[in-house]
Amino acid sequence: MEQIQAPCCLPTLEMVADALLRAGIPCRSAVRDKEKTYRGVRLYSGQPLRQDVIYLLTGRETDFPVDVCAYVSGSDIPGAGDHLYCPGSSREALLDLLQEYFSSWQEARSRIDQLVLSGAGLQELCQLGETLLENPVCIHDDWFIMIAMSAGVRTVMMPEYVASSEKGFVPRAIVEDFKHDSDYLETYAHREAKIWSGPQGTPSSLYVNLWEGSLYRGRLLVFRQNREFRRQDFLLAEFLAQRAVSLLGRQDLGQYQGMDGVIYKILAGDLPDPADLGRLLKTMGWDLSDQYLCARLRPQETSETTLLDHALHSELFQTFPGSYILLTGCEQCLLLNTTREPVSPVQFRHRLAPLCRDYCLYAGISSPAAGLRDLHLAYCQAEAAIDRAFQLRGEKWILLFSDCAMDYLLDSLDPPLLPQHLVAPGLMALAAHDREKGTQYFETLRAYLLHERNIPETAQALIIHRTTLLYRLKKIQPLLGADLEDPWQRLYLTLSLWILERQADVPSRPAGRAPAKE
Repeated sequence: MEQIQAPCCLPTLEMVADALLRAGIPCRSAVRDKEKTYRGVRLYSGQPLRQDVIYLLTGRETDFPVDVCAYVSGSDIPGAGDHLYCPGSSREALLDLLQEYFSSWQEARSRIDQLVLSGAGLQELCQLGETLLENPVCIHDDWFIMIAMSAGVRTVMMPEYVASSEKGFVPRAIVEDFKHDSDYLETYAHREAKIWSGPQGTPSSLYVNLWEGSLYRGRLLVFRQNREFRRQDFLLAEFLAQRAVSLLGRQDLGQYQGMDGVIYKILAGDLPDPADLGRLLKTMGWDLSDQYLCARLRPQETSETTLLDHALHSELFQTFPGSYILLTGCEQCLLLNTTREPVSPVQFRHRLAPLCRDYCLYAGISSPAAGLRDLHLAYCQAEAAIDRAFQLRGEKWILLFSDCAMDYLLDSLDPPLLPQHLVAPGLMALAAHDREKGTQYFETLRAYLLHERNIPETAQALIIHRTTLLYRLKKIQPLLGADLEDPWQRLYLTLSLWILERQADVPSRPAGRAPAKE
């Protein structure tokens, strides 16, 4: 049977006090360590003590360490340890209520785990959550598409939230407001259950972000409908959320593929399920034959995902409306449909430049992808470009793949075919002749090739007379051992020059922030 890592899902002393008050038991609490949790309650009879147990006292105990251990009593027993005072309550009544309370916690945890281990899905998890929390529960992914909901959600939410299928869709206008709202952006930074307040500050929902490591997968929501939220609801919601993440990670969850999952499948070179693909195209207003550009952006210095990353995520949505933007770890991946919004790679770079400057990023931009099926190639091209930007660590923060395609080609060669093995031997002969005789044949040939054999322009670039240039070229030919009239040999010589210059291209600027030159 599959094993599930059990997170801490135990009540605090304040939660125990709340339960006693709901049962009609007067209770005064003295709690300093509000985070400490407990496994159960026991009558104290001189036995060895445990720190994760609450002890029930009568008031006649003289050897109980009231300044160290937690305790409950119907008598007013002063002590520095965390404790509850329930005046007038009998030991038997307190014991029955507390044992029932801890048993109910154990039962709730067991029901959730049994459901997950039995192979149930997110829909069943939400329905059980509604039963335990006495309020409707739903889960939406990182695109505000509801992937599971309990029965009560349909009576809580506006009709436009819920589609005819089992998945609900948050209205697009509301999504746009959320993405750019500073208060909402702050909610992404939380790892524990929090309250989202509605109009006039009234609590409207309890939410827990679904985190898979540093990857935000969505959110579990509990709507305040049937009763007010209690302290224990926060802990139970966190437990449900952790189990939801384990379900999202299963490979056998075939009933739903999140929007990001559909995109990741495309970027890996696989076409997703036709229904999921159709939903993506319909939601985005895309077509299979549209052209796309892919950009990948990362901070210049490694860091964990922060609120700043989500602020950048929001700015990218505003700068490139209608695009799809993935936030994975610290990398943003932006997919722009250039059929819907005609933008060239150079224009794309110029629009990204202010964001790269403000957020201190490196970025790589692909060549245009001819159709959704080629998007995985653009994804690889963008990765090659951003990796080259990190390798150079220079002033050019944004690289197009066309800027570094030859670098990618050379880096892809397997040893022992090293770069120096590719250079035309005639160039090395010219360089050796220059060192021995003091000539300038190497630079002369370089200028001649770069100016595409234009004699006047080459002579002007070298600041020499036309006759001098022709004389040098006549001397170069036998040393070079190549026919400069052959276009393929000229291409080989030009590529050899590029390889030699690349080998000498050592970053001169240390890593850090520099003025962007775009």
